[in-house]
Amino acid sequence: MKLILPNYKYRKQYEELISSALKNKDISEMGNAYRENESFHHLLKRLKDRREGKNISNRDVPATVYFIVEQDKLVGTIDLRHTLNEDYYSRLGHIAYYIKAEERNKGYATKALSLALKKYQKHKVHNILITCLKDNVASRKVIENNGGVLEKEFNDKITGKLIQRFWIKI
Repeated sequence: MKLILPNYKYRKQYEELISSALKNKDISEMGNAYRENESFHHLLKRLKDRREGKNISNRDVPATVYFIVEQDKLVGTIDLRHTLNEDYYSRLGHIAYYIKAEERNKGYATKALSLALKKYQKHKVHNILITCLKDNVASRKVIENNGGVLEKEFNDKITGKLIQRFWIKI
């Protein structure tokens, strides 16, 4: 498995990923890896700017979005935030990942999170905050399998859902 910067080689597979997410009504889980009615060219430019901290909104933070690729097959996306502002610190954390519905329960998210943690280690980030919805048992297992320790649960004022907040020490 590899974490690869988005590129034209995976355009068709990215479009299939989007179609799957729309069909399964979990497109919002893709976070910054998707914008409605955005061309692939614009996606690549927007994500490059975000990596560089350019042209991002005041409520957002610089981050790198990767394609999660297993044997040349795009199975998901993962978003690694370089820093945390108040909103990311209180609700969202350093990392968000999405696995295509048809590719779930194959260990891809666990491996992708492990690879993401190695990237943070290179940048000397020692404590990673990661959150998931309480009812997302699969995501909780992914986090715990990568050393995540539950700090607390809280009711998110924006979504009204119960969120679990974990820390992973690198």
